[in-house]
Amino acid sequence: MPLSDRIRRLAEKFSEPPRQSSAGAPQYSAPSSHEPPQLPPRPSISSNSSRSQENEAEHASLEWSSEDPCAVLGGSGDRALPNTYKVRRDLVDSRLLAHAVPTNAWWQNLIIEGGDQPVLVAPYMVKCLGETVVVCAPTPLEEDRFVASVWHNDWAIRIPGCARHRVAAFDALSVTVDYVETSAAAADGESDCAAAVASLPLVKGSAFATVVFNRPTVLGLESVHAVLKVDCAAYGPGAAVVELNNGATWLVCYEGNAVLRHLDGSRIESSEAVQGSVRLALIPGSDSSRHDAITALLSAREAVPVGGSVDVQATDSEAVFEITWRTAGQRGTPAICTLPHHRQTMADGCVEPMDAVAPFWSSKGPMHVVRGRVWRLTEQLEPLGFSGPEPLTDAARIRRLCELVAADAASLPADASALPPDPYFFGKALARAARIALIAAEVGDHASSQHAADLAVAWFEPWILGTNGNALVYDTEWRGMVSRTGLHDPGADFGQGRYNDHHFHYGYFVYAAAALARLRPGWLDERRRAFVDLLVRDFCTPLGARTPSAAAGAASLAPPHHFPQMRCFDMYDGHSWAAGLFAFADSRNQESTSEAINAYYGAYLYAQTTGRPHLAGYVRAVLQLEARGTRTYWHLGDLASGLYPESYAHDKAIVGILWSTKVDYATFFGANPEFIYGIQFLPLTPASALILKRSWIADIWPRYLDSVSKNSASAQWREIIDLALAVVDKKAAFERIAETAAHDDGNSASNSYYWVATAPEA
Repeated sequence: MPLSDRIRRLAEKFSEPPRQSSAGAPQYSAPSSHEPPQLPPRPSISSNSSRSQENEAEHASLEWSSEDPCAVLGGSGDRALPNTYKVRRDLVDSRLLAHAVPTNAWWQNLIIEGGDQPVLVAPYMVKCLGETVVVCAPTPLEEDRFVASVWHNDWAIRIPGCARHRVAAFDALSVTVDYVETSAAAADGESDCAAAVASLPLVKGSAFATVVFNRPTVLGLESVHAVLKVDCAAYGPGAAVVELNNGATWLVCYEGNAVLRHLDGSRIESSEAVQGSVRLALIPGSDSSRHDAITALLSAREAVPVGGSVDVQATDSEAVFEITWRTAGQRGTPAICTLPHHRQTMADGCVEPMDAVAPFWSSKGPMHVVRGRVWRLTEQLEPLGFSGPEPLTDAARIRRLCELVAADAASLPADASALPPDPYFFGKALARAARIALIAAEVGDHASSQHAADLAVAWFEPWILGTNGNALVYDTEWRGMVSRTGLHDPGADFGQGRYNDHHFHYGYFVYAAAALARLRPGWLDERRRAFVDLLVRDFCTPLGARTPSAAAGAASLAPPHHFPQMRCFDMYDGHSWAAGLFAFADSRNQESTSEAINAYYGAYLYAQTTGRPHLAGYVRAVLQLEARGTRTYWHLGDLASGLYPESYAHDKAIVGILWSTKVDYATFFGANPEFIYGIQFLPLTPASALILKRSWIADIWPRYLDSVSKNSASAQWREIIDLALAVVDKKAAFERIAETAAHDDGNSASNSYYWVATAPEA
């Protein structure tokens, strides 16, 4: 199957309806005070809300541009249009709409379609439904081709009188959902000003699920499981241990002296009204360790996480991600779960492991609980630029590369109408031509370089001007650059108008722009630079400037955001999410990690070429973290072993699609092994060296990749697999690609040869 036939099918194919098993929903809260913990003014996505004013200049340098997209695109109405898919204003506080609303966030299910699909807060899954919050500690479903998180209604927490919930604030690590009373929800124009009856701070990694009741409320909990025992005496006032018939034990914490009463088989109710935080925690592990785990978790009950920030600092050789967790009233040090990639780079001494609490299960591997207000994660930055990792020195290889690149340049179509009309495949064609121009320049074939660059410039110009048949326009509803066709058709251009795969698509454009700017500095004039800036701002606007919270209001927040910050990238999970405005039962997903790598690689080169060193450092750090996420969660046995059960891992070394709550050995366009491996390898560029490591390829080549290549029915896909061999055996890789007559539509004979010739040898 040629890559050009690739179709990313949406929702139904790979996202089954929520799987039922059994469970209900307790909650708990910090105990001592009778006043509810105050949720402080909630900044939306703040890179470091506590930074001093002397660092504001540095934040300003982390901005591609503040130009209004409508002005950049000419000021006419035909390139600034509203999406036909509207923001659910009943699910988002209207005061947040002054700035861009996220489209690919981990919590996206809360504000699209019915708003009733689960979000993974990790380790818990949560649904917001009418008058209830439903909490699930998922359990695994392990099969040969996937590992899924089984949903069950472990606890449904009743919030009486509230028929509506809405997102009231968000930041890089959290989202806050407010439950508004029925009368306020029904009053047009007044509901956003009404005080929330309850607030739900969903903070990534929190060892507790928390609901904050803002008025006295009788606490009602119901589980799909039978309640066997409720113990309110063992751990003092405001703490109850609940045993369920599925073998699970939960800790429920709340404020005051109420007692939880077991009403019937699956329901619990407080003896009197409670107010403040109600917090629930599954007690993982065996019965023998239960007491120690409960005692440890109780030590963090008053430290209620309500949000966080991420600060990124980079030098030429190192990047530091500093994660700061914010607690209600700044009380205490929260208990937060780490994912495997956190533990690989966590600085010694910045957190205290809570070893008494057994790891929580997640589909991405075990989550260990730690206490620490500030995490420091350090990435070593590998050298990276336009050229390959190893220099071209062999005269015979240079001669052969000159032959190939001249033929590739000569074969580029002069007629732009022969190019694909959609952003994804056009972007691949554009980047391919720019890559040919760069390779030709590196080997001294300036005529071929000029010819390829001439064509790339000619192809690019109609997209910049908006005179191509499927112009890129600014979506005034969701605030992003989308194809005109995608504005009206959710399935067009791989869901481009619904924000699917934007980093994949625009990464090719931005890479091409960086290459052309390097080859022809005069080409990137003010007009063209402003347009390319729009594309990179769409998917790679750094965290840093404040975005609004309903509590703070929008008036004091500046500058206005024309794009969401880091549209696709998840600072907690350590990688991007490609899925846009489509709700899935398995929540977010990303298929092609290598195209995500290419996106941030292109943005990094573009920042370097246009003289923006702070942006270049920031994006280089993000790129390295994306590579770590790829090698940890998609590449089995690369940076981590044993994350996935043997039922899945016994005959494969790759994940095709990583969901929030599932790993799939599949793609959205077919189940052939060469598709599943190959989509994690293409395009082959110098940045591929960040993820195609010699030790991993040497291990999996004889076990899997050799047969995947030999059994491939497609020459294009076979070549993609064979190119991975270059980091282990250049001679064998050269021999294999010499027999290739067809290439992926984003690849060329000269690029394949260049990759093998310059691939890292250690």
